[in-house]
Amino acid sequence: MKIKQLLGMMALDANANEVGKIDDAEFDPVEGKITAITVVLKKNFISSNKIEVDFEDVKSIGDYVLLDKEINKEAAIEEAEKSKEEVEEVEAEIVDEAEEAEEEAEEVKIE
Repeated sequence: MKIKQLLGMMALDANANEVGKIDDAEFDPVEGKITAITVVLKKNFISSNKIEVDFEDVKSIGDYVLLDKEINKEAAIEEAEKSKEEVEEVEAEIVDEAEEAEEEAEEVKIE
């Protein structure tokens, strides 16, 4: 199977609950194997989050990608949103620090 055939397939957890669609795959070119897949968890019509699943947790691929583990979609969405917020906070801190450093550099330059 080619990776592009995998993209867009629906992923089901071990209980056959729909998890989401395959959005991306990580490929190890040295070993020639897929190492992980990214699944888009649709939250509502305009919003979605993503989770990464180790390829070892893929039980089979047919009409669907069947995972060998249970995924609580609501908990995964909540965790993804929390991670996204943490990344945004860190990015904001970096921007603030860069602006402060720039201001200090300007002050030193003026003197």
